[in-house]
Amino acid sequence: MEKFIEIPVTGLGNQLVSVSGVKLIDEATATATATTIHYADGTVTTVTHAADADFSVLLALQDAMKQALIKPWTEVVPVEVSLNVAVSQIANS
Repeated sequence: MEKFIEIPVTGLGNQLVSVSGVKLIDEATATATATTIHYADGTVTTVTHAADADFSVLLALQDAMKQALIKPWTEVVPVEVSLNVAVSQIANS
């Protein structure tokens, strides 16, 4: 069963992001305004957010994904991500 996390996006409500097939979560620098989720199939989801001085977005995404993946496969309720910064957009390419 597919697993998701739920990320609050300013003006758009909560958006679902898959945790299946994640191979890397990356935030280039401590002042970056984007965190990327790289999947095994080559796609990338970019979470655009306010400046994140302590990598809290990356850590929150990792923690939420761990929580989603340890749930039984029949429990499909998404794990909500609690962030210290505002998210303005989520894009998948």
